[in-house]
Amino acid sequence: MIKIWGTSFSLIGDLVISLPQLNYFKNKYKDIYVYFVIHKKISYCAPLFFNHPLIDKIHITGEWSSFNDSDYDLAKNCEILTTKLDHDSRKILNRVTDDNKFYYNSKSAIDANAAMSGIENLDEFINKDEKIPKLYKWFDAGFESVQKKGAYTFDKKVSNNHNYELSKSLSIWPFAGYGRSKNRNPSKEWWISLVKKLTDNGINIYHFGYFKEPKLSSDNEYYHNLTNLSFFEQIKISLGTKFSLGTDSGSMWVLGAYSHPTLILLTNWNENHNSNFEALLPPNKSVKHIFCKDNFENLSIDLVYDKIISAGVSKISKVDKIFNFFK
Repeated sequence: MIKIWGTSFSLIGDLVISLPQLNYFKNKYKDIYVYFVIHKKISYCAPLFFNHPLIDKIHITGEWSSFNDSDYDLAKNCEILTTKLDHDSRKILNRVTDDNKFYYNSKSAIDANAAMSGIENLDEFINKDEKIPKLYKWFDAGFESVQKKGAYTFDKKVSNNHNYELSKSLSIWPFAGYGRSKNRNPSKEWWISLVKKLTDNGINIYHFGYFKEPKLSSDNEYYHNLTNLSFFEQIKISLGTKFSLGTDSGSMWVLGAYSHPTLILLTNWNENHNSNFEALLPPNKSVKHIFCKDNFENLSIDLVYDKIISAGVSKISKVDKIFNFFK
């Protein structure tokens, strides 16, 4: 049996993007044991991978975003490492050089991620379907599984919503890399305008993301800010909605891996990304996108609204809300 130290990327999206590598190792070596390594700082995402058929054990690192002695000892006992380590100096080495630094201009995120793991030709041992990241639900999607735990939200009205209403609703993940990534997302003002148009037309919206993100509406019965819930709880509720909308983020890769209908607003937000603009898109069939060159300044709210409605998101009448309140 070949023991594999699998991935260890420090971002949630990269963990999902790395999943096809496990198919590569399984097909190439047959008898393998995979330690799926997750950095401590994103250990909250571990439940997403609990029942993955290609993961034998999830290993959370002992340090926030690096490794301690026990991590290095485990790595030393593995025949294959997707993290490049110097065991003598106990340092993480970088596979990214100046030549491949902006690999998204020529590679998909999945191929680029594989190259960072030391796999130059991922297609050599996997087929097209195996190259698509997949996650497997072991939990109930929607609100009721969260309510049973007595979870609190910013919006107490939410506790009276039921999955029927949720299943007609939209979830939004508006601010990828909030506070860190310039030009990665439409502006706060753009999102406020979209939310107003949707809620004015009776569309129920659940807002997910980082707890410091700004609210996009106030005193609105159709807008619910749930950013104070745990990431896993947010994913579970988002999977219970009809449709999700977001930007280039790990959350969108997670939803895509669960085959959840999703629309990604995409731009080449890295100034060195000047070709192959769909490189960062999840390849899952449930994921659609709108691409805007360089920024979102000219992104049409009406276009996005029409995409949401055509995806089957439907109005929640006041009668529905009253009925569900007492249900």
